[in-house]
Amino acid sequence: MREEKLTPEQAQEVIREAVRLQQEQENAIDTQTLEASAAESASTRSTCATRCAQWAQERQRRAQRLRYFLIALGVCAALFVVGLFASQRALSAAWAEVQLKRAQLENVQQRKANLLPRLEQLMQQANQRQREQLQTLTDALRQNPDAARAVAEQLLQDPALQRDWLAVRLMDEITGSENRIAVERQRFEEAATRYEQTARRFPISIMRPLLGYPRTVERPQ
Repeated sequence: MREEKLTPEQAQEVIREAVRLQQEQENAIDTQTLEASAAESASTRSTCATRCAQWAQERQRRAQRLRYFLIALGVCAALFVVGLFASQRALSAAWAEVQLKRAQLENVQQRKANLLPRLEQLMQQANQRQREQLQTLTDALRQNPDAARAVAEQLLQDPALQRDWLAVRLMDEITGSENRIAVERQRFEEAATRYEQTARRFPISIMRPLLGYPRTVERPQ
């Protein structure tokens, strides 16, 4: 039996078909591979879904924390404003009282200072002994108020001065001025102490520097 021979064109066609079949065989995916790929794809979808859910929860928690922070910030701001307003009122009232008592003290001190020219005029009319006593009184008025009151009371015992009603009136005013100064000084000290106690209270002690009020009160001489 004679073998059939292929023409060159037919041989090339057979070779191309063989190569194509081999490539299809090599590129073919078996059932196990397909099943594994499907399982992996399902696992991937499940992981993605889980991760997306976690991201959503995390965003929700962040949003909730932000809301809590803003609420806390608003409460703190409200408390700060209320504390600042209350501190302003308390310090303003206490400081106004201090200034009032200071003005009253300075007023009686000025009235006392106005007595010195009248005392010097009286010295010009007095005798030598009285002039020495009046000079002692003048020095005491400038330096030692307690001694001035004692000297004035002593001068009131002088019969010569007792007959001069202007001198008697001046001695009474000097004695009274020292008493008034002592009273007003005590009132000022009480007001200053109340202010300093107010300035040390919480939260006023924190708000005070922001409001420009001093920590302590300067005492007058």
